Amino acid sequence: PCVVYLCWGPLGINPVRAFLRSYRAHPAGVAHRLVILLNGVDPGAGRAAVGAELEGIEHELIALPAPVLDLLAYRRAAELLDASRYCFLNSYSRILGDDWLSHLDRALEDPGVGIVAASASWASMRSYALFQLGLPSAYRKVFGERGATLRQFERLHTERTGETPSKNPLKRRLGALLSLAPMLVGFTPFPAYHVRTNSFAIEHEVFMKVFTLHPRRKVQTHRLESGRRSYTAQIEREGMRALVVDRAGRLYGREQWPESETFWQGEQRGLLVADNQTDYYAHGDAGRRLLLARYAWGARART
Repeated sequence: PCVVYLCWGPLGINPVRAFLRSYRAHPAGVAHRLVILLNGVDPGAGRAAVGAELEGIEHELIALPAPVLDLLAYRRAAELLDASRYCFLNSYSRILGDDWLSHLDRALEDPGVGIVAASASWASMRSYALFQLGLPSAYRKVFGERGATLRQFERLHTERTGETPSKNPLKRRLGALLSLAPMLVGFTPFPAYHVRTNSFAIEHEVFMKVFTLHPRRKVQTHRLESGRRSYTAQIEREGMRALVVDRAGRLYGREQWPESETFWQGEQRGLLVADNQTDYYAHGDAGRRLLLARYAWGARART
């Protein structure tokens, strides 16, 4: 397998250090190529800094000519590498267990498996948009009082982005409508089964078949991840399965994903590869954990 780690330049060197620290600490369990995919990295100082961190690690470097969104970067890498099998890791990825690549890779030996990931979710952007707009939604029976729930999500959004909501009620309402409208198009209602792209393994042939879109906007990548034409949905329409593997190498089909305890569930004990999203849950208080668990798993949420 070819391991492709995406290095997103604007994040700086710290995520690279964290990934490489985890890469050194946890044997992959299978021979592989390590490719560092430079995306938006300054060709001078930025590339030199990454190179210094990689000292002593056998690797290949690929630099994209212009920065693109994560999923499009993966597509460009696959076109250049033409390997038989990939494991893609995003910039925030940190490996948590030994034999991590072996666990992911072994699942693909079954011809009925199209994609295997370190985590997945049932969360639906469409159902959330309807809930926020006060319209009928699968989340209505799951979340608590609507106003309090929206304030919790608002605080999380501010923490993640640094953006604070306008104090003008009209501007707040207009801003919400503009941001929620795209979530109503091209997304499925809860449960929207999809594996997450922070860490996943896939065959080259399957990848090139299902990752045909070239997303230019963030909402397009969300549609590719969890929309009606998501890669998970396309793989399932081809008669193959999308699986999650936990830290012990156990495999889970989509109805068992909540029990894998890999994403926004329990203590995330089964998580094989962490990222910033799993950190929001791990470092959150009981209220935040319950909020995120319900968003991901509905009535199957457990904290």
